[in-house]
Amino acid sequence: MNKAEFLEELKRRIQEYPVEETEKSMEYYAEMIDDRMEDGMSESEAVASLGAASQIAEQIKCELPITTLVKQKTREKTKGKRMPAWAIVLLVIGFPLWGSILIFILGMVLMFYALVWCFDIMLWCLVLAFGASALTGIAGFFVCLFKGAFGSAFLYLGATLFTGGIGIFTFLGSLLITKGICHGTKWCFLQIKKSLIGKEEA
Repeated sequence: MNKAEFLEELKRRIQEYPVEETEKSMEYYAEMIDDRMEDGMSESEAVASLGAASQIAEQIKCELPITTLVKQKTREKTKGKRMPAWAIVLLVIGFPLWGSILIFILGMVLMFYALVWCFDIMLWCLVLAFGASALTGIAGFFVCLFKGAFGSAFLYLGATLFTGGIGIFTFLGSLLITKGICHGTKWCFLQIKKSLIGKEEA
């Protein structure tokens, strides 16, 4: 397959998306082929090194903004179809009911998400508090040591080791929770995108 054939097939697979997105992708892959040809590859080798056009098209779709995917799916489902007048009337009349339910569900989801992040922020505040306590303990230890108050110095040292140890465990736990929330958020968005994209047509 040469460059023109590859780009034509790729364009056919992504042409239903916004013109700017299509043109940007076409220019990007055309430049990639040119760069590889400049590096010494033949035209067919450069095209083959990119992979199948179907896989690239699927990757482009996954990288599209979720708003673009929603608009595209809406257009696909309503293309050539017209909603009956009675359905429009029912939607308008029933909006106070279904609109309130939808807002309630979205509000609950957002509230739960905010609570998870609040818990995570609280843990990071504890990490800072334990860290500050450990630093204060170290300062107190040296001050008491220089003053000759060895009993107080060792008391400060014990408090430093205690708060520092708890601070380390709290830090590790907070780090794991933050990563988990970020990965969970990314996974949810990917699942939403996959459900909107659907299966790639042959």
